[in-house]
Amino acid sequence: MRGCANAFIFCCALVNVGAVSFRLSSPEVIKASWNARTFLCEDLNADGLNDLLFYNLDRSRIEILYRTSNGKTPPRVSPVQVDRWNPELEDAPYKKEYIFVPEKITVLAVGDLNRDGLLDVIQGSPENGVQVYFRTPDLKWKEPYELESGRLRSGMFSMKIKKGKEPSHSKLYLFTESGLEIIDFKNGEPKYPSKLFREESKSARGLHLADFDHDGEDDWLYLDPAKERSIRVRYGVKEGFGPEHSFDLSLLSFNPVDAVQGNKESKFVGIDRTSSEVTVFSIEPRKGDIDSLNFGAVSHDLFPADEKKSAWVMEDFNSDGNTDLIAASPKLGELLFLPGVTNEQFGLPQKNPSLKGISSLSACRFSSTKNPGLLILSPEEKIVGLSEFTDNKRFSFPVPLTVEGDAILSHCADLDGDGQDEILVVVEKRSDFVLQIWSKEKGRDYDVSSEVELDEWKREPSAIFPCYLDEDDRIDLVLLSDREAGQLLVNNGKGQLELVGIDSAIRKSVLLEKNRSHVGSGDVDGDQSPELLVAGEGMVRALKWKSGKLQVIEQFNAVDPKAELVCPVLHDINNDGENEMAYYSGKNWVILKRQSGGVFEKIEEIEEETRSPQVVYSFPSKNKKGFYSLSASGIDVIGQSLSNQECDLEVHSRYLTDLPKIIHGGVDWGDFNNDGKSDLVCMDGRKNVLEFLSFSEKEKNWESVLHFQVFEKDLHYRGKKGGVNEPRDGLVADLNGDGLDDLVLLVHDRFLCYYQSKETVK
Repeated sequence: MRGCANAFIFCCALVNVGAVSFRLSSPEVIKASWNARTFLCEDLNADGLNDLLFYNLDRSRIEILYRTSNGKTPPRVSPVQVDRWNPELEDAPYKKEYIFVPEKITVLAVGDLNRDGLLDVIQGSPENGVQVYFRTPDLKWKEPYELESGRLRSGMFSMKIKKGKEPSHSKLYLFTESGLEIIDFKNGEPKYPSKLFREESKSARGLHLADFDHDGEDDWLYLDPAKERSIRVRYGVKEGFGPEHSFDLSLLSFNPVDAVQGNKESKFVGIDRTSSEVTVFSIEPRKGDIDSLNFGAVSHDLFPADEKKSAWVMEDFNSDGNTDLIAASPKLGELLFLPGVTNEQFGLPQKNPSLKGISSLSACRFSSTKNPGLLILSPEEKIVGLSEFTDNKRFSFPVPLTVEGDAILSHCADLDGDGQDEILVVVEKRSDFVLQIWSKEKGRDYDVSSEVELDEWKREPSAIFPCYLDEDDRIDLVLLSDREAGQLLVNNGKGQLELVGIDSAIRKSVLLEKNRSHVGSGDVDGDQSPELLVAGEGMVRALKWKSGKLQVIEQFNAVDPKAELVCPVLHDINNDGENEMAYYSGKNWVILKRQSGGVFEKIEEIEEETRSPQVVYSFPSKNKKGFYSLSASGIDVIGQSLSNQECDLEVHSRYLTDLPKIIHGGVDWGDFNNDGKSDLVCMDGRKNVLEFLSFSEKEKNWESVLHFQVFEKDLHYRGKKGGVNEPRDGLVADLNGDGLDDLVLLVHDRFLCYYQSKETVK
């Protein structure tokens, strides 16, 4: 036991930095546990002194160490001989208390959930859920209160408590495996259902709340260290958080910087994943316009990441001038209605009960209603139904059509140009596929007006795509199949469709085994008649039905000839008066522009990581730049939003240590020389080294002013060995109530407390 005393460096640090010194005491050692986890430093008994709180895995208990006044040892029986390096707790200036927990926990947090002025303790784990220990007025702990929540993520920073706007209200934020879950509390009672803002990246972590865009609502900052653009922000709105924004900075971790000397900007420090540099950055509201070719992506996460196929439709359903989005998962018996707002964005999803197993959605215009309706197909419930957008801003339950056979696909299109949509349904009758056209006359319901036999197909089709195949202004159709060649139906002007190109080699080749994600439309040759765009391996081809045959009008080659391209769109994406081509290349969105000589060349590749899309829509507004990319689990808005809420990330300074063989893995803030300015403490846990930095205003960079090794490598104690990283955790806090920042480290089975001296050196 006593043999390990020489393992710790007895250190009293005194280093001049300008006029004021760094002065830290030799470490005060407090016995903890080899399996101490998730330790915090908070004032749990409201005496003005910070206490230590940690989970002892060996003893299955939460241990609270209450700091005594003036750092005096409590009046208890002490050992005859004091051993500095293996002290009993009775030798330390702390009183101990235990909260026994029957199950393993991985996360601890403290906060006043019932707004009684006393801090409560919240514990949790992915396996055992979340429990609250409320503090009583006599400073006892109530029996644990179990909460209903999603499966919690592991990690220290997956729970947070904030005061609500009302005196009796508070909010508990839980970073679950499905996303950020918010449970409202009133008078200490949770209110269900909770709110969930989906974020399913398994590597995402962190729960920092701050008003970055200065709109009065807290925004959510977190980290996804597995991604190149690791910094993520979800801007706060009245009822929660909006879509995900990412920033081009790759970090392993980050910590917020306390505001000093009246500075209100949100600063952070982290370790760069690639260069291992200490990096100081801030997130602030954007100033001025952005470059016309600088595209970005904003992500709306709506369904679980393992969702295979969702249904989507976009239209101005509430007739307010903004395009709305409706989404449905086959797993859920509901619609998600996202109302359109300004700057081509969407409000929070609103749930609307509906059919189960929805596979297809289509906007449908009725002559008898102000707002567009909705055509819904559910093969699971064997219903093709019409739903109206009612005055209470909800969709009515679908009214079924009487369909003979099994409906496979459905869509709406105005085939005869009278302003009222016809309904298109592909049904299977006795192993044959038939396209039915349903029309509606005045005063009558929808009924089948004509049918087209799809004799060529032996396998189930995958999509109906309305487009303009020939050179007139009447809507034609392309029917797609994952297993066979697509079929072309040209509109004869009387609402009738005729199969064409049966023997076309181009049809049998270019449209072979295509689904909805492979096709789009756009005016390639400037004749005001859009072409059919078909994506494939390494290229996108533009097709047109001309002079009684299917022709290739243009071909767009990708940089990678083996890349599988999907979702082609040809549109004036950057609002410069000329059409650009965009497609998804398997990893990123690529934008092409016509150069001199008429050839399209790549001008931009979207840096943000986006989901593999199923369908793409151009922005409806002519003065907006971008498009919508809809995937199985969510939607990415790609373009140049002019929202005043958007922020920029600015890197202020970097520092790379020149200590040999040292690579820092963590960094935190603290004022270690009491000059009112923040300093940094960096840690290389593998080499057991701490390095302290101070910012030089003269040189405008960080200077290393102190470093030392906490203990020798490969230390054994009673047959036990430390972890890969030792110290394995640490934090900066005022431990003794003198108003100065101190440092506490968790090393092996003990805490090391380094106190800052009040003295300064001139």
